[in-house]
Amino acid sequence: MSKSQSRLGAATARWGVDPLVFGVASLVAAVILVAIVAIPQHLSTRARLEGLRAQVGQIGHIAASTVDGDLHRQLLDPANYTDALYERALAPLVKFHSSDPDIFYVYTMVDRGGVPYFVLDTATSPKLRTKHALRPSEYMEKFELEEDDDGQWLRDLAAGKDYISPDFEEDDYGTFLTAHVPIYDSQGRHSGFVGVDFDMGYYLVGEARFRAIAIASLAGALILALVVGYFVARYHATTRRRIEELHEISIKDSLTGFYNRRGAMEIIKKALERHVGKSAVMLVDIDNLTTINDTHGHVAGDAVIARTAEAVRRSLRPGDQCSRFGDEFMIYAPDCEETEAKAIAERILSILSGEGMSLMGIPLSVSIGVTICNGDGGDFARMLREAEAAVRQVRSEGRNRIGVAPRSAGS
Repeated sequence: MSKSQSRLGAATARWGVDPLVFGVASLVAAVILVAIVAIPQHLSTRARLEGLRAQVGQIGHIAASTVDGDLHRQLLDPANYTDALYERALAPLVKFHSSDPDIFYVYTMVDRGGVPYFVLDTATSPKLRTKHALRPSEYMEKFELEEDDDGQWLRDLAAGKDYISPDFEEDDYGTFLTAHVPIYDSQGRHSGFVGVDFDMGYYLVGEARFRAIAIASLAGALILALVVGYFVARYHATTRRRIEELHEISIKDSLTGFYNRRGAMEIIKKALERHVGKSAVMLVDIDNLTTINDTHGHVAGDAVIARTAEAVRRSLRPGDQCSRFGDEFMIYAPDCEETEAKAIAERILSILSGEGMSLMGIPLSVSIGVTICNGDGGDFARMLREAEAAVRQVRSEGRNRIGVAPRSAGS
C-alpha cells in the first residue's frame, strides 16, 4: 500500500467517509446549487437593469418632446444665437429638469462631422432647481469623446435611433445612465439630440441589498453542498463497506473462518504473482471425513473440521494463508523452505495428537501433502496438484503422516 493510500485509509477511518468522494460530491453539488442560485440572480439583475434602461429611455423621450425643434434648429447656426433665443429654447428643459431630483444633467447636442457639440445645457440656468452641484457646458462647447469611442452612437442618432448607455457610467458627480433621443423640427428634419444623465444612486442602494441577499444565498448553497457531499460520501462509504462485507462472506468458510476455494484462488494467485522467493503449498486432508459424517452425523463431522481448523490456525506463521476445500485445508506459506514447511505440518500433527486423536469416540487423523516452488512466477494449479499427489501417496502408506511431493521441473 502506498503512502497516499495509507493516508486516505486513515482519513476514511477517522471521518467515516472517503475524502475524495466527499470532495467530488461537494464540488458537483456546489456547481449545481450555485448555478441554481447564481443564474436566476444574474438574470434578475440584468432584467432590472434592462427595465431601468427602458425607463431612462422614456425619460429621454419626454425630454425630447419638451424641446421646440424649430428654435433648436435656429441655434444650430451660431450666427442666429442670441441670449433671448437661448433662454427661450432652454426654458422647457429647465422646467422638466427641475421636476425630477434624480436627473444629473439635461442638455442638447449637435453632431458636426462625428464630433458632438453642446447646444443647450440646463446647468447654465439660474432657474434650475437641483440637489446636484453641476458644471455647465457653454453653447457650442466641444464634447471630448473617449479614445475607444468609434462614434457609432452618433451615427445611430443621426439615423433616428435612440441611444441608451448599455451599462452604468461614472464621473465626479456619481453613477448614472444616459439616454440620447433625436430632436426633430416641425418639418420632420433632424435637429440634433437631447441627452439625459439619470442618477443611479437609489438603484445602487437597492442593488446592494440584492447583492447581500445573493451572497448569503451563495454561502448557504456552499454550506448545503458540503452537507450533501458529506451524506453522499457517507452513503458511498456504507455501500462500499457492505460490498466488502458481502465479498468477505462470499470468500470465507462460515465454519472455520478460513478462505473458501474462491477466496483461496483470489488471494493466493495474487500472492504468487508478487512473490519472488520460495513458497510452499500444504494440503491437510481429514481422513475418513465422509465416513464420519455418514456414521456419526454432520454435527460430529463439523466438530472434527473445527478441531482440525484450530490446530492448523495455531500452527501457521504470520503471513501464511489457509483455506478450506471441503474436507481439506490448503496452506500457502510464502518464503518457506521444505524444512520449515514440514515443521508447520508437524506442529499440526503434534497439536492434534496432544489433544487426543479422537473426538467423542471418533478416530481423528489427517494426512498432509507438501510441495515447494522455487523462484518467481509459481504455478498455483501445478503446486496444488503436486500437494494432492503427495496426500494420495501418504494415504497409500498408512495416513496420519506427512508427504513431500518430488521436485518437478521449475520447482
